[in-house]
Amino acid sequence: MIHFNVSKILIPVDFSETSSIAIKHGAYMAKLTGSSLHLLHVINAHYVSQDIFLPVVNIQDQDKIQSIATEKLNQLKADIKAEFNIDASSIIKVGPPSNEISKVAKELNISLIVMGTHGYSPLEELVIGSTALKVITKSPCPTMAMSNAAKHKGYKKILIPIDTSGNSRQKVNYTLELAKKFNSTVQAIALLTGSEESEKPAMELILHQIEKLAAEKGVKYESEVICDVKNRATTTVNQIEKAGADLVIIMTDQDAELSGFFLGPYSQQVIHLSKVPVLAIKPEDLYVNDASILSGTGGI
Repeated sequence: MIHFNVSKILIPVDFSETSSIAIKHGAYMAKLTGSSLHLLHVINAHYVSQDIFLPVVNIQDQDKIQSIATEKLNQLKADIKAEFNIDASSIIKVGPPSNEISKVAKELNISLIVMGTHGYSPLEELVIGSTALKVITKSPCPTMAMSNAAKHKGYKKILIPIDTSGNSRQKVNYTLELAKKFNSTVQAIALLTGSEESEKPAMELILHQIEKLAAEKGVKYESEVICDVKNRATTTVNQIEKAGADLVIIMTDQDAELSGFFLGPYSQQVIHLSKVPVLAIKPEDLYVNDASILSGTGGI
């Protein structure tokens, strides 16, 4: 069973607007959970220049890059201390960003990665977007990813999409524990395509079982079955706006993990289209295909 038990939070920082937003989310969560906070900047050795710095610094002048990065990280730590009254540590690594982020997460036994991701423009997808997707796939812990539209305002309503798969429901316990910590309302939505109409009674039973779990934990809960879904990802994103949710929790795609892709198309679309943070959880056991409710208690 996957639990929300956050004690160490890692924030990859590239000094962009999106990573600044990620810092606010990560620092807020660290403050409320009593977690330690770690800022990581990775100098990407595959690029000939670091244009996040002005003026542009040649990659060959690595000492200078590290000096500038250290200065910027120290300023961010001071800002975090001033706004959230918590301390943060900083780390600088050199190498492929997704590899270094995952490596640091394992070395420090990180329990949550909070990071920014950008849209589909060629440069952003190459430099940032693919990094976030690789981290979500490789990381040893859940990852919260967000665009620069994900302004921080707390997590008052959490959306969890549910489908007919066993993996889809593994995240339920994690979500309810997070909601309890942040005094959030959870809305579970069952997503059924036109060919899955016969599954509606079973999905209603699953939603009722989640309701009982929420009541046991003292978590406010809502649910809805949405039928004749054409695209689960766009339906999920539309429901985020309709419900006024400020966090959505999904599972990484089991088949995508096994086939070597970053993520399945559902996860990728939700992460790129959502205007609120998306918390992605890796299935507890990629080789288990158990459709029974709460035999792992998770979600889509």
